[in-house]
Amino acid sequence: MNNHLLFIGTQSNAGKTFIAGFVGKILREIFNINTCPFKGQNMSNYAVVCEKNKEIAIAQASQADLMGIEPVADMNPVLLKPLGEGRSQVVVRGIPTVITKPKSYYKDIDSLKVEVDEAFYNLKTKYDKIILEGAGSGFELNLKHKDLANQHMMEKNDVDSVLVTNIENGGVFASILGSYQLMSENVKSRFKGVVINNFRGDISLFKEGVKIIEEWGIPVIGVVPNIQYGLDSEDSLSEMKSYEQKNKDPLQVGVIKYPRASNINDVEPLIHSPDVQVSFITQNTNLDVFDKVILPGSRAVMDDLKWLKSTGLAETLKSTTAKIYGICGGYQMLHTKLEDPLGSESGNAKSSTESGLGFIPAQVEFKENKILKRQDYKLFENINAHGFEMHTGVSDKYPIFFDSECVKGSIVHEVFHNDEFRNWWITETSVKRNLNWNFKEWKRQKQDEVAEVLVDIIDWDRMLR
Repeated sequence: MNNHLLFIGTQSNAGKTFIAGFVGKILREIFNINTCPFKGQNMSNYAVVCEKNKEIAIAQASQADLMGIEPVADMNPVLLKPLGEGRSQVVVRGIPTVITKPKSYYKDIDSLKVEVDEAFYNLKTKYDKIILEGAGSGFELNLKHKDLANQHMMEKNDVDSVLVTNIENGGVFASILGSYQLMSENVKSRFKGVVINNFRGDISLFKEGVKIIEEWGIPVIGVVPNIQYGLDSEDSLSEMKSYEQKNKDPLQVGVIKYPRASNINDVEPLIHSPDVQVSFITQNTNLDVFDKVILPGSRAVMDDLKWLKSTGLAETLKSTTAKIYGICGGYQMLHTKLEDPLGSESGNAKSSTESGLGFIPAQVEFKENKILKRQDYKLFENINAHGFEMHTGVSDKYPIFFDSECVKGSIVHEVFHNDEFRNWWITETSVKRNLNWNFKEWKRQKQDEVAEVLVDIIDWDRMLR
């Protein structure tokens, strides 16, 4: 049977997103199988706007990119965006719906199962093999009947399961055996084996470990070495660093990582650029050591603005010699005043107002309906950039961008992914650089290099037969 493949984790940070994405890429490019990604329910504040101006978690969007297809909302039918205080916004089939707490969310779980199943069915009519990803640990038994990403999908008779574990987290034997023993007999009948991820050192030294695991009746599909990838971070816990050599005298950029920062992927092209050195800022510090400082997006703009004030960073920003750039929520913070008449952004369920950083002589008001839009933009000095909007806050004078000598910003995400825009922003300082680095070409080459490694490691016959 040509079943679909579900990658389940023994724990969080096992590497499911990474493994599933590259398996889908290799199956499509090497085995000529028409693949697509799927995750029944994801929890992340890292999202992008895809077709028909709908939201999808960045993890599934990045997996779709690996597989060479356009992301659609059905690839992630339920997305929870944490707001703090136990609240989350629920996005269903790409459309923001309610803001709720866990008890209320679980009351609606049966209706959400229907949405997940319909999305899964739609994709099955268009693709040969769906590459599913689980969430966290796949065997939280107290949540078995509420688990849209793991249990709900692995019990389907046309879904085979692959276990993924991160050996660097420790306890690899116990986590593999324990996960296997917690599988129902129905799931075991379609279980393919385990991928052991992130092994450091000489893999041949783990031969005895592989033998022990397979003596339990658990096939080892592959032992994947530690691969320095560093792309497509899917949440605030993901590691964002460059493994590339920097050119002489790179532009020094500080990125303020407030507690509820979102979509920090916006700066990934800067992180990997040979002409830029990025540092993340989590407390008040001397910003004059940077050429530029970026305020990224935020899922709770009012709260993160208060954090800037409480840490002293707000005052430091006002006195720094570094040039400032704001993205979406960070752009809104640069305004004189922020008003939340419905209490939706501040989470108080009542009207609230907060003074902004005061760089942009205008006000922001948070509306009831979210703006979701992906298109081409002309920004600043008529610079072309493709990106997307995903916000409820609207500036009364500068809805798209603001431009001054020392402070710039825009409501648009992903502008740094555009070579023309990024190169203009880098060379806009007094230091001139000869830029010829293409982010998309570099990223594709990096992905191909990783795929070449995995092609020789994974036991494809065992996984597919």
